Amino acid sequence: MRFRAILLSASLLLGMKSVAAADHVWIVGGGPALGNSQAQIELNVNWVIQVLHGNPGARQLHVYYTDGNAPGKDVVLWQPPKESRETLQPLARVFDEVNANGESYYSHQVPHVVGGTEASALRPSLEKEFSTLKPGDRALLIYNGHGLHDSRDAAGNTLRLWNNTSLSVRELDQIMNRIDPAVPVRFVFTQCFSGGFERLVHPRAQDTLELGEANRCGFFAESEDREAEGCSASIKIGDYRDYSTFFFAALQGRMRTGELIEVNPDRDGDGVVSLHEAHLFALAQGQNADLPRSTTEVFLERWQPWYLRWVDTGAEPDNVYGKIAREVARKNGLPEAGPALVHEMRGRRQALATAMDSLLDEQASLGQELGALRSAIRKDVAARWPEALSPYTLNFANFLKKDLTAAQDFILAHPRYAELVAKQDRRAALDEEVLHVDRDITQLDKILRLRTLARLQSQFEQHATAREREWYGRLMSCEGQGL
Repeated sequence: MRFRAILLSASLLLGMKSVAAADHVWIVGGGPALGNSQAQIELNVNWVIQVLHGNPGARQLHVYYTDGNAPGKDVVLWQPPKESRETLQPLARVFDEVNANGESYYSHQVPHVVGGTEASALRPSLEKEFSTLKPGDRALLIYNGHGLHDSRDAAGNTLRLWNNTSLSVRELDQIMNRIDPAVPVRFVFTQCFSGGFERLVHPRAQDTLELGEANRCGFFAESEDREAEGCSASIKIGDYRDYSTFFFAALQGRMRTGELIEVNPDRDGDGVVSLHEAHLFALAQGQNADLPRSTTEVFLERWQPWYLRWVDTGAEPDNVYGKIAREVARKNGLPEAGPALVHEMRGRRQALATAMDSLLDEQASLGQELGALRSAIRKDVAARWPEALSPYTLNFANFLKKDLTAAQDFILAHPRYAELVAKQDRRAALDEEVLHVDRDITQLDKILRLRTLARLQSQFEQHATAREREWYGRLMSCEGQGL
């Protein structure tokens, strides 16, 4: 009887432990200041929350966004202003405020926010919450915002937080050390220079192959020294092509615009889309300027011994990276493999580089022409209304009250105003053209990187030591979990 009682007590305790185990998701988002806290970030965070709610299973959300629940304005929204006197667009064009003239500001509408992201408040909050995690729990950290690069050491790369504060890779590593090493910790970083946060899987965030004691893994929109596809204050959701758009679309089964995704991201066919499979989907389907990576991929790149770097058997590995390389090549109208692919990629890259140089030269030339044009028109405006040159003054307030209509009529009738409008519109179009060429160049870089990863994975399977396989297996097991 006593033995049965012990068994019953043990089973009850195990049952209580399994019931108490929980999935925790931390979302940290927003910009460092109002001018850099774009509406796209807010929409990204809201969409991620929607994806999390739409997936099976219960999760405890911990959302930290800009100034928390303070009533102040913390999001900037940009919409094209109408070309009219009522929007002051003629005045804005002449005084180089076209972008600012389309901006508006409001307090964020992110649900479930428990606090702001200012580092002095965020750090102790994360330390406290991380320290409560126990074996059986799982943690997921998602960051959607801006990042900075430390050219001396990637462990100095930072998350840009509210009030122009920050957290570096090393600082976040120290905070994460509060988590029980048995708890799987996954992270998704979508900011510029996000690859520096791969260091979180290594002891003291060092540049080493060795893994730390903690069970961590993650996914990154970019390398440690490249900018991610830029954030925008616009609300044209269909224009969003960043890494997080494709990553979370794979987990939801739909694009953020609502349509079903055309390619099944469940590569192993087990009925569950893992985070690793979501990453592979973003690699294969993302037609953007991001060159994403995961902790397992960076591990392979770090692992390769020097004597294997020049080994080329001529074979095209048929592993997952080889397959995705062929998928991306086919999507971009290129041969799938072999010398024909290499030859055509070389020619296309040269053409794209030439096109990019031409666009950048035009941008530089146009910038000088616009400066001269604005100066010439401003000079004529100031000759009649010198008050227009003194914003934030009583004279300027009187100008707006008495002479605004006459001044804008004068600008609209100016013989060089139409030229100014045309050149400013061309500058906006150039920004888009540069982005499209950058996206096309990145697709070529992606194919090259995927082919390299295919060879690395093949070499690893043949030459890795038992310890190296154990490390890689740990990362893959962590990445292979679902939400």
